[in-house]
Amino acid sequence: AVVSTQSGHSAGPPGTKGLVAEEYAFLVKAMWSDRFRHLAPKDWKEAIGRFRPQFLDYSQKDSQEFTSFTLDALHEDLNRVLPAERKRQPEIDFSKMTYKEGGNAAWECYTARNNSVIVDLFQGQFRNITRCLRCGYESVTFDTFMYLTVPVGKSRTNLASCIENFCQTEKIEWRCDKCHVMGDATKDITIWRLPTILVVILKRFSYTGMWRDKITTFVDFPITNFRAVVGEVNWVSNKEEGRIYRLFGVTNHTGTLEGGHYIGCARNPLSGDWFTYDDHVIRPMKADQTRKKEAYLLFYTSVNERDDIRQLNFKG
Repeated sequence: AVVSTQSGHSAGPPGTKGLVAEEYAFLVKAMWSDRFRHLAPKDWKEAIGRFRPQFLDYSQKDSQEFTSFTLDALHEDLNRVLPAERKRQPEIDFSKMTYKEGGNAAWECYTARNNSVIVDLFQGQFRNITRCLRCGYESVTFDTFMYLTVPVGKSRTNLASCIENFCQTEKIEWRCDKCHVMGDATKDITIWRLPTILVVILKRFSYTGMWRDKITTFVDFPITNFRAVVGEVNWVSNKEEGRIYRLFGVTNHTGTLEGGHYIGCARNPLSGDWFTYDDHVIRPMKADQTRKKEAYLLFYTSVNERDDIRQLNFKG
């Protein structure tokens, strides 16, 4: 198999000169200081809005876009690799490498330019295999990801099925690098490297021409013991990367695209208690109440997250 990768680079913002990271740090410290009964994250919101003006006002915005920008901005602000050191990585021929060697080489290529606590915690790695049906040749690539965006069908389903549909084999037209013939090929995508924190976006918004529709299908998802292990699921391909996840947050979207509203649910990591956050109203809730048809973003953490975090390098 031939393994290749594009030189690592972030598709996010060029950085906010530390402003977003600093405001986020102030907010988190204040939240856990036991000095305040409640907090309004106005300064952090204003910092985000300085670099993404669409988040300045209080009209409905896409929480997925907000989450994506925030993670990208924090990564750029906290990148341990200085801009002057982010040299373009040379293309490497991995044709004689195993999948493991190729995945490691691709990861090293990426982290030579992108190395932050956000990468440590949130980023995983896909393995893509394109196979020529004429001669059997395989081309393999590895790509990083920050979250999984999985399709949602029209009928009741579960999260594992959504991820399986995202990773299902696809038949494509492809010009083979070996026989140089345009013909039928298959493309498989699996997760090769699992992140400590797994963010799953349920693709609830569909586009038909100029129209956007919201898919309100109920998706059942595990709260504990979400097993991403080779042999138990077909969307993880690296037997050394198995993880067991536990849900710690949900973003729900209620209403329509024109007049919707977001409600958050989160688990306290110390007490294990769940709470719902509806603007300024915060109420306790039961864990199984997180399963709703309005679920949009799911946040999972490895059950070994304390061990994972201890091993991280927080230099710089």
